[in-house]
This record gives sequence, C-alpha cells and structure tokens, in this order.
Amino acid sequence: MKSRSIAALASIALSSVFSLGIHQAMAQSNPQYVLGLAHGVKGVLWLPPNPANSHTGVIAIHRTSNYLAHPSCSNLSQRGFTVLCMDSRFDDNETLVNFELLAQDVGVGVNYLKSIGMTHVILLGHSGGGPTTTYYQAVAVNGPSYCQGSNKLSQCASSGANSVAGLTPADGLVLLDAHPAVAVNLLRGIDPSINTDQDGETVGLEGHNRPIKRDERLYLYNPANGFNPNGLSTYSADFQRKYTSAEAERMNDWIDRAQHEQALIAEGNWRFPDDDSIIIAAAGGSIAGGGNEAAIFKPDNQIWCCTLKPEQVLTNSGAIVVENYTSVRLPNAGDYPGILTFDSGTKNLTITSFLTANAIRATDALDYSKIDWCSTNDSVPCAVASFKQPLLMIGMGAYYFFPDMERYYLNYSASPDKTFLIAAGLVHGLTPCGNCPGGPYDNMENNMWNYIANWISTRFGT
Repeated sequence: MKSRSIAALASIALSSVFSLGIHQAMAQSNPQYVLGLAHGVKGVLWLPPNPANSHTGVIAIHRTSNYLAHPSCSNLSQRGFTVLCMDSRFDDNETLVNFELLAQDVGVGVNYLKSIGMTHVILLGHSGGGPTTTYYQAVAVNGPSYCQGSNKLSQCASSGANSVAGLTPADGLVLLDAHPAVAVNLLRGIDPSINTDQDGETVGLEGHNRPIKRDERLYLYNPANGFNPNGLSTYSADFQRKYTSAEAERMNDWIDRAQHEQALIAEGNWRFPDDDSIIIAAAGGSIAGGGNEAAIFKPDNQIWCCTLKPEQVLTNSGAIVVENYTSVRLPNAGDYPGILTFDSGTKNLTITSFLTANAIRATDALDYSKIDWCSTNDSVPCAVASFKQPLLMIGMGAYYFFPDMERYYLNYSASPDKTFLIAAGLVHGLTPCGNCPGGPYDNMENNMWNYIANWISTRFGT
C-alpha cells in the first residue's frame, strides 16, 4: 500500500461533522481527519474500499461552506477514488473572506494528495466551489499575473506570506451547478428599488436608521410590476430590462463607495487603519447559499430558464438525450418578505470581502456581454478561458445555474476536452426534486455520480 502519512491522520470522532445521513457511507469509505494542514484549512480524507488501487485523488472545496461531508466525498470514494473534502480558512464566515487567498487553501489540498501518492488530482467545484476551484486552476496554470492588473477590483500577491505563486495545477476539473461568481449572485440578487440616500447605515448614538422607502416602479415584489405571491409571477420585457440594469447601477455605486473608503484607509484618513464594515440592505444574506435575495428569475421561472441550443441531458433511465431543455424548477416567492430583514436579506461584509468576492463591474445583471467578467478574480467565465485541462460541467435541471454553465461551455472555456450536460430533475443540493414536473427523478443521483466517476476514470484511472 502507498504511504499515506498515517501519523497525520486520525479517525473522526466528531459525529456532528457527519450528521447528513451518511453513516453507512462512512463505514464503507473510512473517512479520516487530516491533521496539520496549513492556513487553518480543515480536511477529511475519504478512502476508497481498496486504497492501494487508487492513484487519482479528488478535492471538494467551497469558499465558505463546510464540505467535510459533501455528497461527493462518499459517492466518489465508494467508486474507487481518494477524496479530500476540505473547508477553507473562511469556513462559515463570509465577512472574513479574502478571495485571492483561497488559491493557497486549494493548493494545500493538492500538495497533500500528491504527498500521499496520488498521480492525478481532480478539483470538484459545486456551487461556490466553482469560482474557487477555477480561480485556483487559472492561477496555478498562468501564475499570479492572472489575478493582477489595473482592471481588477482586488489583486493577488506574488510574494510574501499571501503569495499565490508556484501552485501545482490540477489535472482536470468537475463543476456541479457552479454559479458564475458570488459577486454575480449579489449583482442578480440586489434590490435596485432602494434609493441611494438610504443605501447605507447611519451609526452612532445620533444615528437614525428609519424604515427604507423604495421606488415602487423598480420593486420586484410589487404586484403592479407583475409579482404574484401565490404562484407564477410574470414580469414584462420592459420591466426586466429596467430592473437588471438598475441592479448593475446599484452594484457599481457600492463599488465606488468601497473603493473610496479603501483609498481613505490607505491615506490614513479613515477611522480604522485596515478595514471596515459594509452593510448592503436587501441584497441577500451573508450565509452560504445567499439567503433571501431579489433575483427576478426566482418568482418568474420563465426567465433564465432554458438552454440556448439542444444540449445533452442525463435522464432518470440513465440514457442521454439531446434536446432544448427547460428547467423544471417551480416559481419561488419565498424570498419575500425575508429580503426585507437584516438576518436573511442583508449582506454584512467588510470592504475586503466585498471587493474581493462580492463585487463585479457590469451595466446589466443578466446580459453576459454587459458584465466585466475579469474585473473580479471570483469569476468562472474569466477563469475557464485561461486553462486547457479537461473540464466536466453538469448543471442541475431543477435549478437556475445550468444556463450559466452552458455559456461557460459554449463561449468561454478554452479546454479542448470539455463536456456539458444537464442532470434532469436534480436541485442545487444534488438531490431529486420531489414535486417538479417530468418526474420521478429517483435514479438521478446514482446516474450522475456514475457519469462523473466514468468521466474521471476514462481520462485518469481511479
């Protein structure tokens, strides 16, 4: 058996890490906590039934979510791969995120798998793991020049403790329902009906934070604009254009404000010498998953619903068909009234976490041609254009990110070995939708993991 630095492994004793109904998978896959990883990174190594036969390792990681027991851990280890499931240094803390540093965290995992004998390493990015893993690969392939430049809202370091130089590229990537950027999620979820003079907190004993008054002409949840709290909302094309362009305008206003404060800090003319808080009302919560947001395609699922052309669709029978696909997700008015609250509808960030991970320049929230994809390093479209390793992209058919993933595939990825397909009827959490049309989808989880395992093993072995 290959050396696995057994002294650096300990059996997991904290059952809370594995409270997701996978105890049988634990027994089969033998998960082991990895000690001593740098930067405060946490890792659990999921070993396959025959570890000595495994030469291909998989890393699953997100920006802030706990991935120590992500579904890929048990599913891919059971299929013969060694899987390192990781938490970044910013585990469950969006406020502290400095996005550029995530490349170091992924690099810790790549180096670890190489050190225990893996000849190939695959990065798996689900949801916000997509921007994290593709950013790593872009920097590892191209060096720090990828994440530097006058066009960037935030830049990486090429020397010193924060340097991202000298990283080892992965051999391939798998993206599962990867969104374009957490910054784009904020761009699409920010409520543009808030007037500029109310778009910020007033602090101190003399502060007056009165209830927000909105411009009803741009308010997504105004029935006069097409909102239906009890079913499908229908927004006119004119309202859609005004709404998504106004979202970009509010985003740009916040970027200008944050950069101004950042400049004052650098000059020594701000109340703190390093950073400060930013509170953006009605922009989605700071929790992983986004909280409640004002994305127009949620209550009106006729928007951002469909493929641009016939694409491969993995079906419940296991067959792959090629068709123009329309999402089977149901309209969702559940973000209202949570969008109005502080707990689930407000971004509570810092200048750093905003500019590095939550900000992107644009003049429209949905029109790809009007988004400056490389103004942020938290960008899948920018990253996938910069490397050529094999790339598998799977969008969930009962969610709204597969239209983005089709665009990565058609218009951005530089890989000569790229595959895109839709997993029919799966929701963003990689489980079947129980009440979506076209079901049942009860075989889809197994079908998807089998497809992923076959894609990896065909190229790299197990």
